[in-house]
Amino acid sequence: MNITLRQIRYFIATAETGQISRAALVCNVTQSSVTTAIKGLEEQLGYKLFVRQSKGMHVTALGERFLRHCHSIVRTVEDATEAVPDEPSEVSGVVKVGVTDTISGYFLPPIWRKLRRDYPEIILEVLEVSRAELEAGLLDDNFDIAIMLTSNIRHRDPFHYEELIASPRRLWVSSRHPLAEQDQVSIHDLATEDYILLTMDEHESTMGNVWDLHDFKPNITFRSHTMEALRSMVANDMGVAILSDMVYRSWSLEGRPIVKKDLIEDIPSMNTGMTWRRGRKLSDAAATFLTFLRSEVVAGRE
Repeated sequence: MNITLRQIRYFIATAETGQISRAALVCNVTQSSVTTAIKGLEEQLGYKLFVRQSKGMHVTALGERFLRHCHSIVRTVEDATEAVPDEPSEVSGVVKVGVTDTISGYFLPPIWRKLRRDYPEIILEVLEVSRAELEAGLLDDNFDIAIMLTSNIRHRDPFHYEELIASPRRLWVSSRHPLAEQDQVSIHDLATEDYILLTMDEHESTMGNVWDLHDFKPNITFRSHTMEALRSMVANDMGVAILSDMVYRSWSLEGRPIVKKDLIEDIPSMNTGMTWRRGRKLSDAAATFLTFLRSEVVAGRE
């Protein structure tokens, strides 16, 4: 068996995006390259990784198991091949960074780890607060930079903001749910479903706007500020949820699979970016951190 890292990366991209075309864009290759890679994997493994549906690719149960191993393989290779600077950077200083809870849990940790390696003299002082506290803290110069959901910013004029990632929102259901096998899903198909609502990082107000726009009233049976609690509820058939790809994991903590499905309606993406106050002169350390953030996001797309 001769499985390549390229095949694994194309498979992961397809599993996470749900479509060959999107995976090709993420990997910056042609659709035929992704299709050939997946076909080769399936031939070598001896089983199907995907069920081809009219609106995308649905990962099979065996595919989900293989996906978990693939993520482990990619992490191991990245750890083993991370470039170590010939000489430590001389840039030094403290950067006061504010983040929301979504950012601290699903975006910042790997970037912070790599910053410590490449710029050991740049010290991040990170504080997790709400979006409103971030905006106030930037205006009062309590933070140099904020990393937050830029789609949630209320008062844009006082700030520079730069979007880093736009993460699509999709429907999450258990692998046993009837909607997991449905080619097309509308938000109105959820009218009789129990709905599990996440309350962290203003998600509740964001989805409220979506529901108002589409004249939809969900049957909310449970609200949670804990992502893993919501993930477990969905995986155990206690309800459905609409959440972004950035926080998606295909398994709950107890090992039950979760499937994500595109919705027919246009659901706004969850946009993550960095923000700082207009007119504030950033220190060399802060400016270096901004450049580092940009480069890490670009590298993650390659």
